[in-house]
Amino acid sequence: MNTIRETSHLVVVTRALPDDDPVLPTLERRLAAALGGSTRFGPLSLRWPSAAADRARATVAFRTNDVGGYGPIALDPDLDVTAVTARFARIPEFARTDELKQSRLIPCADQAREELLTEPIPMDRWITFDTTIGHHTYQLREGRWHKTTHRPSPSSLT
Repeated sequence: MNTIRETSHLVVVTRALPDDDPVLPTLERRLAAALGGSTRFGPLSLRWPSAAADRARATVAFRTNDVGGYGPIALDPDLDVTAVTARFARIPEFARTDELKQSRLIPCADQAREELLTEPIPMDRWITFDTTIGHHTYQLREGRWHKTTHRPSPSSLT
C-alpha cells in the first residue's frame, strides 16, 4: 500500500518494499547493528503494534520467550529499548535479525507475567527503525520495511 502526503513544497510517498527488493540485505545489516545498540545508521525504538495498542493501559509488565538463548528479557511498560539492545548485543550480529523475528513479546496485566493480555507477538512488530540510503528513507514498522521518497510538489514547480 502506498501513502501519499503533500506539503506545500514536497510530495511524500511511502510504500512497502517487496520481499525481493535488492536493498533488503543492506537494511537488515543496518538493523542488526542497531539491535546491538549502534546508532550509526539511525534510531531504533519500541512502539505498540496495532495488535496490542488497545492493551497499553492495562499492561504492567511484559513476557518474552528465551531471546538468544539467554532467557527472557526484563522489559517494563515504558518500553525502554535499551533492555532489548542490551540483550541483542550479546547475540552475534549476523544472527540478530533472525532472532528478532523468532522472539515474542506479550503484554501482561500482572507483575508475575502470568495474566497475558494478547497472544505472543513477534518482536519485530514492536521495533521501529529509520535509516537513510541515498535520497530515500527506509523505515521498519510492524515487521515490514517501507521506503519514503520526497519529491517536489507539482504546485511548487509553477
